[in-house]
Amino acid sequence: MSSNQSSYPGFPGRPLPESRQNEARRGGSATASEPEGADSILLGDSVAIKRLRSQIQRIAPYFRTALIRGEVGSGKQLVARAIHSLSPGAEGPFVACAVSALTQALTPAQASSGGATAAGAALLESAQGGTLYLGEIGELPYPLQAPLVRFLRSFAERRAETRRWELRIIAATHRDLRTMSAIGQFHHELYARLSAVEVFVPPLRQRVEDIPILAAWLLRRLADRTGESAKTLAEETLAKLRGRLWPNNIRELERVVAQAAALAEGPIIEPRHLLVLVEPANGPAVAPAMGRLDRLQDVIHRHVIEVLTRCAGNKLRAAELLGISRSTLYRMLESADVSGQGLTE
Repeated sequence: MSSNQSSYPGFPGRPLPESRQNEARRGGSATASEPEGADSILLGDSVAIKRLRSQIQRIAPYFRTALIRGEVGSGKQLVARAIHSLSPGAEGPFVACAVSALTQALTPAQASSGGATAAGAALLESAQGGTLYLGEIGELPYPLQAPLVRFLRSFAERRAETRRWELRIIAATHRDLRTMSAIGQFHHELYARLSAVEVFVPPLRQRVEDIPILAAWLLRRLADRTGESAKTLAEETLAKLRGRLWPNNIRELERVVAQAAALAEGPIIEPRHLLVLVEPANGPAVAPAMGRLDRLQDVIHRHVIEVLTRCAGNKLRAAELLGISRSTLYRMLESADVSGQGLTE
């Protein structure tokens, strides 16, 4: 690789696709120092992310179909884009198809009239020479899985006969399709066709040592969008971020970092700016003894009230910080039997 070429982030010596190299030469964001969204998921030095990078590097040049497993918010589509970018079809399109669009194409009415085949063929044609990404395939209703199997079977036969279709298919799910297939909740042949290669995306709690570099990248991207200087995280702030379980993974980290950056008046983000992570004013809560564990609903209600208190009772601001609608906040307050006194709109 020549010295003026850019290498793909996380893969030393692996050149970017030609289109990405051109972007880098034009001063775009395709360089290793300023990775794009598809690259950010691969940043870090944890064992888990190194294993993921190694698997991507092994399978990308050869796969035809692949299944990406990972929790909600863990970055499955970003991993799919990384696989695509390192595949022989990197110069071709990456077409993301949500399960809702796939459901519409495979409805019984369309299937009976031949519409499913036409819609599916159009979808494949749009991804010709590149990669077709089927998001959250585990949510596809069971009655529509058989038509998809038939279509994939026909597609595989045509590809073998004519060698016309230069196309790769990546499906993703947060569900355990192996178990679902074994108990009859997911079509066995569909699982077998999609899972020729399986890639597991580790949850953020399994790579907490990567949080500093991920958070820094998110802050740089936020600064690029706003035109402001990137803010930095204090060591105490990073310690708090490392101590969280992150049930919604990188998606949640992005939300928390963006909120903290908005609350920080200066260039340094301190622990008090992590509104959704700060401890109550009377100090950290003591974990209850086994047998006295709080109900999840009670924990949620306490957190809502804590956010409302820190927002001086402003319901609109609290709803924004909680990531919910105002009507949802009203219902939560009503279910908790919280008086509206002292609360503003």
